[in-house]
Amino acid sequence: MSALTYPDIIPIFPLGGTILLPQAVLPLHIFEPRYKQMVEKAMERDSFIGMLQPVGEEGEEVHTIGCLGKIVQFQQLPNSNYLVQLHGVLRFMLVGELNVDTMYRQAQVDYSPFLVDLDEPRPPEKCEDLQRAFREYVEKKQLQIEWDKIENIPSHFLVNILCMNLDFSGLEKQALLESPDLGARMENLVTLMEMAVAEDPHDDSFSYQLN
Repeated sequence: MSALTYPDIIPIFPLGGTILLPQAVLPLHIFEPRYKQMVEKAMERDSFIGMLQPVGEEGEEVHTIGCLGKIVQFQQLPNSNYLVQLHGVLRFMLVGELNVDTMYRQAQVDYSPFLVDLDEPRPPEKCEDLQRAFREYVEKKQLQIEWDKIENIPSHFLVNILCMNLDFSGLEKQALLESPDLGARMENLVTLMEMAVAEDPHDDSFSYQLN
């Protein structure tokens, strides 16, 4: 399947602290009127929505790289809100926003920089580093983990799941999203987990750089 299969004009959903990655699933509770309209229109058409992060806590500016998602589960609640699940397809570069009369925002996007996302996923190298770093992270954060389930998740899925769900800042998650490929994303993820384990909460002088 090529990038030409996917629409180059999509509704966009800016959501801070949240990223969507290819081959991963993101559950969303939709309650704002503009995003309820967005979901309804998407379901009438092709079910595609673009997830982006805002640049700051306030304002309309968004990061230029996001991920296209397809609604794979849809449930209307008694209060007319929606529960949906988005399946990540491939990342995109924001070309520009459109002037539209819908309550939600729409944009033209370009998938060509991220065609690697359409390749058959392969297990990244040095998966033992991922497992080690995650165990240390879990111990540091005192998380409750069902390890038997974790060990059954293919490593290429696990990388994206952890990137989306661990307690990283919005900028850190954006860096993970923008990693060139799965291997680089795993390396950056391991770095972030190692830093979370090593950091002193009383020392704000630490800095690092992701690939």
